[in-house]
Amino acid sequence: MKKIALLLMCLIAFSATVSANKDRINTLIELKKSKDILVEEIKKKSKLRSASKLDDEKEALKEEIKALNTHLDYVETTFEKIATGIDTSGMNSTEAKEESLSDDLQLLIKPLVFGAKEATEGMRKKAKLQEEIEHYKTVLPQSAIAYENINKLLEQSNDSILKQDLTTLKKYWEQQILLHTSNLNATLYQLTMIDENEVSFSKSWEENSKKFFEERGRFLLEGLVAFIVVLVLFELIYLLFVKLFPSTIKTNRSFYVRFGGLLYRVLSVVLAILAPMAIFFYEEDWVLFSIGLLVLFGIAWTFRHLMPKFWQQARLLLNIGSVREEERIYYQNLPWRVKNINIFTVLENPDSGVRLRLPIEELVGLASRPSTKYEPWFPCRLNDWVLLSNNYYGKVVGVSLEFIELVDIGGGHRVFIISEFLSLSPLNLSTDFRIVTTLGISYKHQKESTTEIVATLEKFIHKKIKEEGYEEGLKKLLVEFSEAGDSSLNIDIIANFSGDMAPLYNRFKRAIGRWSVDACTQNGWEIPFPQLTVHQV
Repeated sequence: MKKIALLLMCLIAFSATVSANKDRINTLIELKKSKDILVEEIKKKSKLRSASKLDDEKEALKEEIKALNTHLDYVETTFEKIATGIDTSGMNSTEAKEESLSDDLQLLIKPLVFGAKEATEGMRKKAKLQEEIEHYKTVLPQSAIAYENINKLLEQSNDSILKQDLTTLKKYWEQQILLHTSNLNATLYQLTMIDENEVSFSKSWEENSKKFFEERGRFLLEGLVAFIVVLVLFELIYLLFVKLFPSTIKTNRSFYVRFGGLLYRVLSVVLAILAPMAIFFYEEDWVLFSIGLLVLFGIAWTFRHLMPKFWQQARLLLNIGSVREEERIYYQNLPWRVKNINIFTVLENPDSGVRLRLPIEELVGLASRPSTKYEPWFPCRLNDWVLLSNNYYGKVVGVSLEFIELVDIGGGHRVFIISEFLSLSPLNLSTDFRIVTTLGISYKHQKESTTEIVATLEKFIHKKIKEEGYEEGLKKLLVEFSEAGDSSLNIDIIANFSGDMAPLYNRFKRAIGRWSVDACTQNGWEIPFPQLTVHQV
């Protein structure tokens, strides 16, 4: 059975080969006839040109002969291509290729261009053949119509002279039909050969990729390793240098140290890029070398447009730009101190403790200025007690660039957006605070209201502060006559406390009010209604 199956396969393959060869022979026969017709036509035109005495006619015949020769060359090339089964058009000379790549830049990228042409050669040939088929399908019916029209005129005409010219014209169009038919068949045959030999796109991509990495994979790997090694080596040298000379990374380093560091970084990047190029040049892989050149040209072209921006960033790195280290800058609605300018710049707010790291390009367009010791950085610090303009009172337990979190005496937490928090004009009680209470007494105490009552009330409140253990936090107590109101004589009680007593702020407000009432009760001072008001300043 195996022998029979093998014999059948051989017979099928032989019959397919015989059939294909028959098609090829028939196509070659048609091309040979077309070639003979063109040769005869050229000879005829050449004789007419030699016999002609008119310059215009000679020039027209010359152009016709030139077109016929071009067509003859094409037929001969097609005949040879079908007969040999290979494309021999580019085997004889490379003169045209050299002429089209005369420029120095073109010579550098010539391997890449040729590689691209080779990769797309099949598609280009197929597209050209399809265009030719469409052309012949258009002109062939027109030639047939012309032939039929001439044939009808010959049948209807009785004039011998006219018949002679029409016969010549009929022979011409008969030759044209034969030429177009043979060319169409030859083009169809070539397209069929390409389709039979063509592989799928995925398989072609797989084969080309495999071929590319088999031939150039080692060089690509060497180039990548060289790129990484150069970068790592320069970074290790930089770290070693910084360890030996730590002053080179201090904020107050000189311009020359900064310039040397910037130059070192630029040099490391340039050498890292050139290292793979050197390997491709050494290995004589001109395709990879050309790709590298194109990448470098692209980077250079992009860098040309980004040059002003890079120049601004270089000035910032050298600390001679619009933003400088240890100066004050306003960014995202907050003041910041520029701690360190580098590829990633560090900003800090000394009071809130918030730090921000941002790329150096964010500093372009900003401006810093020297800061004095009297300029505030933030209204409060972590663990400070603050009183907001909406009378909310709490301790700062969380500060970030976006939010600030407060907790009140009862343990309730409230979060504010930074901009909202600042708009509420926070009063920092942890830096000392004052409570002012106004006591109103009746006009019947007018005589002693500015003297005896004031002194007695101050002694009484001071005694109560001492009794309840708040004397250590009291910085100053002042009781003074304020004004004669509409229905009462007003006395202000002013108590200044240290920031350590800030958690007791509300308790103090209530206690002073309570002590004031107790003093009135004990001394028989009348309080008109409503007279007792408490407020803070």
